[in-house]
Amino acid sequence: MDLTSKVAAQPGAAPIEGLPDAWHWSRVIFNFDAVLTPDHTHLLEMRVMGRYDAALAQAVLAFAREHSTAITDSGRPLVALGGFTCPGWEFDTIAAVGPGVHDNHAQDDADLHKATWTLFPGYRCEFSGTETEEEAVHLFRLALQPTKLDRERVPFLRMRYDNTRTQSHSTGPDRGIAPLSVLLNELSLLEGAPGSWVEWENRVGEIFKAQADPATGLSLHTAAGERGVTGEELLDLAEQSVVHAGEGA
Repeated sequence: MDLTSKVAAQPGAAPIEGLPDAWHWSRVIFNFDAVLTPDHTHLLEMRVMGRYDAALAQAVLAFAREHSTAITDSGRPLVALGGFTCPGWEFDTIAAVGPGVHDNHAQDDADLHKATWTLFPGYRCEFSGTETEEEAVHLFRLALQPTKLDRERVPFLRMRYDNTRTQSHSTGPDRGIAPLSVLLNELSLLEGAPGSWVEWENRVGEIFKAQADPATGLSLHTAAGERGVTGEELLDLAEQSVVHAGEGA
């Protein structure tokens, strides 16, 4: 497949000066930037909706091209590459998702879709490196808003819970992807709900479990052991465990 011809034929596509085998084009509210891997077997593409920065887009493409084998040979649905920097932006990671996750070019060119990895800048705290394809789809399509440059960080979190008072609970035996706000809300509901519990996992695989006991109150279980906590302590510890997971490692 001649990827060069396919990409160059995108309506309005123009070569990006200073970056080999790279093009930019726009359509309605989207800006598109794409670069071929050095072996010309894959396309690394970034799509931005709304506010756009050409310098950031080109930095993303250059970084991804330099680390392209780590993306295309990973065997993973989502790859997060740390060490990225761009003046004026706080992004520190470039993420790439494969054709099992994104739908770029799926409707108009199945072969191009299969050859494309979609890029977006992100933050270290948003990825674990262990995402399943189902989780990668959820993050890409629902949680992270990958086409928006002006977005808040969304720390990686898996959780499950059961509350005896509200009768609210997670589904199934496994921890599922959730936003931090859900974790903090469920933890705030533990007091006064004996037998209730909340279990969560951060991006580096640390597991925590908070429980409500009618005799001893709230307790927190970690790899280091178990201890009693107040509701305020629990919320602060939980937020720190998710937002700052792996820092200094």
